[in-house]
Amino acid sequence: MRNLNKPLPSFCTSNFEVLNFLMIYSKIHKLPVLIECTSNQVNQYGGYTKLKPINFYKKIMNLKNKFKLKKENVLIGADHLGPLPWKHLDEKKALKNAIKLFKNCINAKFNKIHIDTGIKLKKDSSLSKKIIIERCKKIYNSVNKKKLNHIKFVFGTEVPVAGGGGGNKMLLTSLKAIKKDIEEYKKIRKRFSLVVEPGLNFTNNKVYKLNMKNFKQKYILSKKDKFSFEAHSTDFQQYKSLKKLVKNNFLYLKIGPELTFNFMKAVLYMQSLEKKFFNGRKSNIQNNISSIMDKKKIYWKNYYKGKKKVIENLKFNSFLDRSRYYWNEKKIIQSLSILKKNINKLKNKDIFINKKISKNSLLKINRIKFSNYDIIVYSFLEKIFKKYYKACGYKI
Repeated sequence: MRNLNKPLPSFCTSNFEVLNFLMIYSKIHKLPVLIECTSNQVNQYGGYTKLKPINFYKKIMNLKNKFKLKKENVLIGADHLGPLPWKHLDEKKALKNAIKLFKNCINAKFNKIHIDTGIKLKKDSSLSKKIIIERCKKIYNSVNKKKLNHIKFVFGTEVPVAGGGGGNKMLLTSLKAIKKDIEEYKKIRKRFSLVVEPGLNFTNNKVYKLNMKNFKQKYILSKKDKFSFEAHSTDFQQYKSLKKLVKNNFLYLKIGPELTFNFMKAVLYMQSLEKKFFNGRKSNIQNNISSIMDKKKIYWKNYYKGKKKVIENLKFNSFLDRSRYYWNEKKIIQSLSILKKNINKLKNKDIFINKKISKNSLLKINRIKFSNYDIIVYSFLEKIFKKYYKACGYKI
C-alpha cells in the first residue's frame, strides 16, 4: 500500500484549523499526510465534532483539492475504533455500535483502521486479553474480507488512554505479551501493526521520556514475524526519542494534543496582539473559551483538579489540552472569526514582535495570499510538523 508501508507521523486531530496548515506544509514539502480521527471525535452519530465518517472524509478531500494535493498522498485513518464511545452500554449494544462505525469507515474509504477493544463495558467485572481479542474478531469479521484488503490495520491490547493522561508512567509491554498478541492477531489477519507501550505518556504538566531499554528482542521479533509497531501518545517527545522509535520499527507515530496545544498558544499570542494594537471590537476569545468550558465540564472535570485559579491555568496550559473539545462551539467559532479579522487588519510589522514568528514561514502556493493569521498559526505548528517528518526519515 502506497505510503502506509513507510514510517509516517499520524496526525490525530479533528481540528480543521490545524489540518489546513498541515496540508499547506505537505504541499510545500511534497509530503504524504496521514490524518486520523478517534471514535469519540467522529462516529455514526457525529461524535463531539458532529461529523460522521463520510463527512470527515469529504472535509479532508476538500482541503486536498484546495491545495491540489495528490489523492494518493492524503490518507485517512480511524483511531481507537471500537466500543469506546459506548462503554456505558453492555457488550451486545456496544459492539453493535462499534461494528456499524467500522462499516461506516470502510464505506467512507478510510485507508487505515486501529481496532481498540481494550476497554471495560457496562457489565464487565474484568477484562482479559481473551475477551479483548474476541471482541476485535467480531468487529473485523463483520465485513467481507475482500473489502478489507486495501486497508492497513493496527491491533493491540496495550493501548494508552485516548488523548493521553493515564496519570502514571505506563508499564512497558513485555516480550512475552507481544509474542502472545502476535499469535492471536495473526489468526485475524496476516499483516498488521501492533500497538505496544514503550513508556510514553504525558500528564497536565509532565512528559514521560521514552524508555527503549531491553527493546532489542522485540525489534528482532517484529522483523522476523513481519509486523511493525505503532506508538501512541508520542506528543511533546523530543526529536531524538521519535527517531529512536522509528529505528526500532515503529511505523506510525501518533500525535494529537501537542498540535491543538500549540494552536491554542498561537490564538493566545494573537489575542495579545489584538489587545495591544487593535482599537475596535475585540474577540474576547480566551474568556469565551473559559466560559464555555465552565458550562460544559464533561470534557475536563476528570482531568483538571484544584482551586479555581489552578483550573483556569490548566484550561490554557495543560499538555492534555482538554480545550480542544470546544473549538466547534458556536460562540468560539464566532470569537475566532473576529480574532482573524482583527489580526488581519494589523500592520504586517506588528505580528513579528515575537521572534518565533518567521517572515519567511509561508510561500505563495496556488495563488493563495497568506494573511497575518495564517503566518502566525503556521509558525506555531511548523516546528511540530518538521520534528515528526524528520524523525520518520523525510528530508525537510
